[in-house]
Amino acid sequence: MTMSTHSSNGIAIDEAAHTLRITRSYAAGVERAWWAWTDADAIATWWGPQGWSATVHEMNVHPEGRWRFEIAPDDGSADPVRSIATYTQVERDTRLAYDDSFVDETWAAQGLDVFPTTVTFTPILAGCTVEVTANFPDARALQRAVELQMGQGYAEALDRLALLLGDPAVNDTTASSTPTTAPTGDSTMTRTLPATTAAATAPATLTSADGTTIAYDKSGIGPAIIVISNVAEDRSGVAGIAEALAKDFTVITYDRRGRGASGNPQPYNPRREIDDLAALIEVAGGSAALTSGSGGCALALDAASALGDKVTGLYLYEPPFIVSDSRPAAPTDYPEQQAALVANGKRSEAVEHFMTQMVGVPAEYIPMMKQDPSWDQMMRYAHTYAYDGQILRGLQDGRPLPTDRWTIEAPVGVAVGGLGESFICEGAQALANLLPNVTILTLADHDHSAFWVHPDAVATQARKFLLG
Repeated sequence: MTMSTHSSNGIAIDEAAHTLRITRSYAAGVERAWWAWTDADAIATWWGPQGWSATVHEMNVHPEGRWRFEIAPDDGSADPVRSIATYTQVERDTRLAYDDSFVDETWAAQGLDVFPTTVTFTPILAGCTVEVTANFPDARALQRAVELQMGQGYAEALDRLALLLGDPAVNDTTASSTPTTAPTGDSTMTRTLPATTAAATAPATLTSADGTTIAYDKSGIGPAIIVISNVAEDRSGVAGIAEALAKDFTVITYDRRGRGASGNPQPYNPRREIDDLAALIEVAGGSAALTSGSGGCALALDAASALGDKVTGLYLYEPPFIVSDSRPAAPTDYPEQQAALVANGKRSEAVEHFMTQMVGVPAEYIPMMKQDPSWDQMMRYAHTYAYDGQILRGLQDGRPLPTDRWTIEAPVGVAVGGLGESFICEGAQALANLLPNVTILTLADHDHSAFWVHPDAVATQARKFLLG
């Protein structure tokens, strides 16, 4: 299997090996760094993300010894998160290894994954390098760790360690980047993407059929393609794939209604989103291909069916259709539940509802997720959970796809990640059985996040399918 690794801010994600690796270098020597990791009072001063404090209840640093601790937000906005780490290897000033697991308030195991973790200490000319490697049992567990910002939490803790050691940590990478979140119909990928010109420049605007202003960007030269963003993200969320596609296409990205600089007239009607795409296709010259990842694929299919030969082709990455009982179905009244939460001013609760009910994030992980800035972005667009829930209604209920929803003659490429979940493959096959011109594609060594995290790989496959 080809190794697939990507990194940012000193955080390396190896999808083939199912690992997260975080590296920091310090001016202090290995002896002092080792002390900071193995002294209960010392580690309590820096362990945990920014804005959280740690309490160490037990720390016996020897093989089979335990490190029992909890972390909690300083502002009291969430319950503590508790863990027990059992040491498996202790080599003074060189290496620590432990098995980390979440526990409840009685310190009983929660039955979740155990994360074997290794910490290495390496002398360098100017001090030492500390590298933390967390191992996960499979691709899904790694994906969940990425969603929960575990790597970022480790990185923030290691930056706090620099203060204890009395010197600034030197990251392995200094590239400028912009945090962004890509919630999807199946899972929410919180990630760091390079800052792009498209996200920074003022958009052009058009007026849709109902008078709503729609903001958009246009870049590249070649056949037209429109990139449809996902729930709770604006056009900046797909800036990476847009940049990759612009090498061969004229690319249009836009703020779907209710997002970014576009209007948000009420009541929301999914049909108006198809009108928006029709107006964008006119901007593109009268015809265009459509592409999206995860939940946005449903809108792409609806638009292709409604707009006929104005849509020249579709490239869909991992549409999250649930067509059997292999995965829990979406609640039948999910859009109404979300609309009610937002109407009552409970935007944070709406995000939490999406995470627990649609993504399947365990409730005990939510407090840590709320501390990340991406939570505020999701709260801002929390009303779009109900919007996309309406579009996806009937496609995630554990039953066969409807036979009367789409009539599409254009070629449709449905890509599934080689590391993706089985229900995604089931949904792709169901779509291929339903429509006449569907080709199922596999993007080896990638998972559900690839549309955002690995845009070059996705763009290469989309280009080959759409252009030949």
